[in-house]
Amino acid sequence: MRKINWLNTFFLTATPILGISGTIWLIMHDAVAWQTVIFTVILSFATGFGVTAGYHRLFSHQTYTAHWSVRLFFALIGLASFEGSILEWCADHRRHHRFVDTNKDPYNINQGFWYAHIGWLLVNDPTKRNFSNVTDLQNDPIVAFQHKFNIPISILVGIIMPMLVCSLWSDVIGGFFIAAMLRVTLAQHFTFCINSVCHFFGHKTYSEKLTARDNWFTALFTFGEGFHNFHHQFPNDFRNGIRYFHYDPTKWLIFGLSKLGLTWNLKRVELKQIVSARINYFEKWFSVRESCAKTASYYSKFFSPARGKTLSILMTLEQTAKAYQQFKDKKLAQNKYVHSYRLRKRIYRMYLKRQQKALAESMTQLSRITKRCPV
Repeated sequence: MRKINWLNTFFLTATPILGISGTIWLIMHDAVAWQTVIFTVILSFATGFGVTAGYHRLFSHQTYTAHWSVRLFFALIGLASFEGSILEWCADHRRHHRFVDTNKDPYNINQGFWYAHIGWLLVNDPTKRNFSNVTDLQNDPIVAFQHKFNIPISILVGIIMPMLVCSLWSDVIGGFFIAAMLRVTLAQHFTFCINSVCHFFGHKTYSEKLTARDNWFTALFTFGEGFHNFHHQFPNDFRNGIRYFHYDPTKWLIFGLSKLGLTWNLKRVELKQIVSARINYFEKWFSVRESCAKTASYYSKFFSPARGKTLSILMTLEQTAKAYQQFKDKKLAQNKYVHSYRLRKRIYRMYLKRQQKALAESMTQLSRITKRCPV
């Protein structure tokens, strides 16, 4: 019998009660200020990015490097979600990745949907948390400072600050119920959905072994974190959604900050690895059904040629990318060569875009062929 963490239980029970009931009460009395709603949305995005771009992709997985001001901002605003310090959050998350779907996984989905969603926090014993996997973060002065003053900063940034801001338009009550309590409730449960929904609903696109799934709907309110099967397969990539149509505002923020010189060393998994993982997934799908004569015939007639075409396109794309990189390294953009350089650079980019489009279409075709297999 696990011992209940009464502090977590009280907080995780009180915040939704206060946030939801308080908001309903304000609506019934027509006392919801539009300024408070707008401020809550803005603060929700800032808090969300503090967790996704900060806690998760920067500190936990170190998928990019950031200027100290960005690190400090994420460290402070992330506490407004009341999800613990960076050290606590990252220690649990790194254990989750290392021991995913086992008894050592802090939010093991095999113990039930609601356990992975919130139950693990109700019985979590902070005195038994192991920080041996975050020794690199313990040497970071910003992380150490945030961990030491975790609770007071959380209260200041997550509750007092919203109330003070909303007092500018005489809505301290709305600041407490909506901008603080309701926002914290939504922020926490959106994060919890990654541990529960994304390990229960969705599609396995790169790994059949893991329970993690890609769920585009969850990505809409988790700032792009919903492409979870990809993330578990390639945790060191700063992106979660890799296609142009994938909703991943966290990726866009990190990339945008890189253009301002505030982030750098953005890590991307090689395209060859991603394509290989996807094809291997399809191959394993067919292999477990190879005893069916129709499946074997279908594989030889449709999937095998499509796979060969995809690998051929990938090889051509890699050769073009290599030639383009060599071309840029020659630094021909000087004096009389400048016009020729720009023209050739534009041509290379055009070829790359065409080949990337062809590869994406070919991968989509492989997916369609697999889904249409008569099993």
